[in-house]
Amino acid sequence: MDYENVEGIMKRFESKELLEDSLAGELIIVLGEAIEKYGNATLVVSGGSTPKGLFKKLSERKIPWKNTTIGLVDERFVNNSSEYSNEKLIRETFLQREAYEATLIPMVFDDSNEEKNIDLVRKAYEKFDRIDAIILGMGDDGHTASIFPNDPSSVNALKTKELIVSTKAPNYPTHRITCSIDFLKRAERTFLFITGENKLQVLQESFDKNYPIAQFYNQNTDIYYSK
Repeated sequence: MDYENVEGIMKRFESKELLEDSLAGELIIVLGEAIEKYGNATLVVSGGSTPKGLFKKLSERKIPWKNTTIGLVDERFVNNSSEYSNEKLIRETFLQREAYEATLIPMVFDDSNEEKNIDLVRKAYEKFDRIDAIILGMGDDGHTASIFPNDPSSVNALKTKELIVSTKAPNYPTHRITCSIDFLKRAERTFLFITGENKLQVLQESFDKNYPIAQFYNQNTDIYYSK
């Protein structure tokens, strides 16, 4: 797939709020259908500032959240009380209101031992034998999850059959935990959520420059974009 075909799977919105409304509605349909079919649903989400509004909107929707398990696309290797923690963000913005009964599987179980923690996360994420939906973001350098350009450990994340790997980010906190591309590509639906003209340009350049995000364009991907 090249960028011309990516345009065909891109949904453009006049504002971030309209994007969030539409994406929240689509995700609720996907999760609701999974619960109806399997008795449970699974959703794997990205952290950072971009999806905060989306998480709030999701938390206000009424579905059987107690039958929904949420995982993280990636995490910083920090204590879950840290301002950098994606787990903290999800608990404070998503697992509220209607969604308070959803189950979150974190990525930091032991913040004193990175190697031991990776083993614990791999074991915990074996529970995701089915992934109904994933929400991905993208950085200004074309990274997604914690899979970065010019990082040897991120190259491993693109090749390994392991579910979870550690990588190094170019900015603090540098020690990261991420789902591998093999794991992320198991999702039934993938939603890429980006905002701003700068990121749109990065997206347009991603094939030629072989950015990690280019690995995720396929028939199961929907790109949601607003300025």
